Amino acid sequence: MASQQYWDNAYASYEFANIDNNSTIKDWIIGYIPNGVGKSCFEIGCFPGRFLTLFGDLGYELNGIDLTPRVQNDFPNWLKSIGYKTGEFYMEDFFCYRPKKKYDIVASFGFIEHFKNWDDVFQTHLNWVEDEGYLVVETPNFSGWLQRLLHYSFDLKNYRRHYVQSMDPIKWRQIAEDNGFEILYCGYFGEFEFWVDEPPQSWFRRKLMWFVFKAFPMIKMLPKGRKAYSPYCGIIAKKSRRS
Repeated sequence: MASQQYWDNAYASYEFANIDNNSTIKDWIIGYIPNGVGKSCFEIGCFPGRFLTLFGDLGYELNGIDLTPRVQNDFPNWLKSIGYKTGEFYMEDFFCYRPKKKYDIVASFGFIEHFKNWDDVFQTHLNWVEDEGYLVVETPNFSGWLQRLLHYSFDLKNYRRHYVQSMDPIKWRQIAEDNGFEILYCGYFGEFEFWVDEPPQSWFRRKLMWFVFKAFPMIKMLPKGRKAYSPYCGIIAKKSRRS
């Protein structure tokens, strides 16, 4: 799994930006999440925050937690500078943090798959959701046979930073339903994509990857939402009102 030093180095000079208008994840979310003026959103592992800006666009107060130092000052100051309403941002260990309240949205993007005890991490997400609030969890999909093959062949170092067994929306669904959540979406999504964290070092692998990339336009013609090759998996669920 990736160390905190890895993330701190990666984010040291990161330039903040809103989520891209053509983002597949943005399109996925806005189909299910309502406007939230007067409501709150909490992102776990929130830095560098491009996904959190989407909830700001929908009117939610923005909150979050991360261990990267810039999360306490640089990040909330940037959010305020572009007009978003901000709440609290914590530079704390997720496993030690105890929230003072629950939130109308609890979200994470590319977070739970970094932990072997991903089910405990997922359960904690659920615990922090307010009644009639929403859970939004997304991870990359390295578990489908084609995505697994490609990442293992050309992106092995990054592949090993992830606990691939966690990338299973069917398991997420069961945990959420057991906690009284209505499932709005659960599965794999997005037109086929493939990316590498670092290009392969050997000439042979770089050349082989070039030939593989030439086949991508044909793969993109296949139906979306299939585990084998979809780039993302996710769940959006709504918590029932407590009786």
